[in-house]
Parts: sequence; C-alpha cells; structure tokens
Amino acid sequence: MECDNKKTLILSFSGIFAYLNFLTPKTRKEVLELLINGLKRLEYRGYDSAGVALDSADGKDMSIVKKSGKVKALEDEIMSLEHILDFDSKVEGHVGIAHTRWATHGVPSAVNAHPQRSDSKHGFVVVHNGKNANYTHH
Repeated sequence: MECDNKKTLILSFSGIFAYLNFLTPKTRKEVLELLINGLKRLEYRGYDSAGVALDSADGKDMSIVKKSGKVKALEDEIMSLEHILDFDSKVEGHVGIAHTRWATHGVPSAVNAHPQRSDSKHGFVVVHNGKNANYTHH
C-alpha cells in the first residue's frame, strides 16, 4: 500500500476469478480455459504465482494446480497434466476458482500460491487477498 501527501491511496492486491456453470454441458478443458483466460485479464494484479481449483467430474473432490510465476507457467503446467485432469469429461455443472498472487507476505512459491485447501479432508478451497493474521497451522 502506498500513500502520498495528496491523499492518494494505491492498493496492490491479488486477482481472483471464479466460474460457475450449471445446466450447460462443458468439458473440464473448456472450464480450465475459461479460468486461465480470466486470470490473463487479471494478471496485472499479481505476477508472483497463480493457481486454479476445479471440481472433479464426479463432484467428489477438487483438482488444484498451482505454479510460481506468471499465468503462462500455470497454463503450461495444466496442459502437461491433461491425462490427470481428464480434460474430455463433460458434465452439466462445474465450479472453479482462479487466483493470481502478488506476494505481500511469504515468498513467491507454489506452496504459498492459492487456492488453498481447508484441511486434510479437503472440505473446501479458499483464495483471499492479503494476510490472514489469525491463521495457525494444525
């Protein structure tokens, strides 16, 4: 955060993009491309790392891919995981979230990139801007 004497406030935050799709058949590849394209439009909000989370075709888990560096590095990583991410599965509902990170706390890395899983049971995933001051490791 920067502030000058003219009362101008400049905030640097990460970029968050989400996609929800119901009753419109799409492949996981199509949804991942939408998430990546959303991040490309927000990349100026954070160049340090990027990540996406997408529900699985059976709805039982979330696939998370995170990469240190620019969105292009994340896109390349996703394309290299085509066989794991089951690009061709088509369902009528998808939920995905994507994030670019501008490191304000912690080093730029895939570990610090978002989305983050809630716990070892993977109940939900989360992205946020800024520092969580009351977070503790369990």
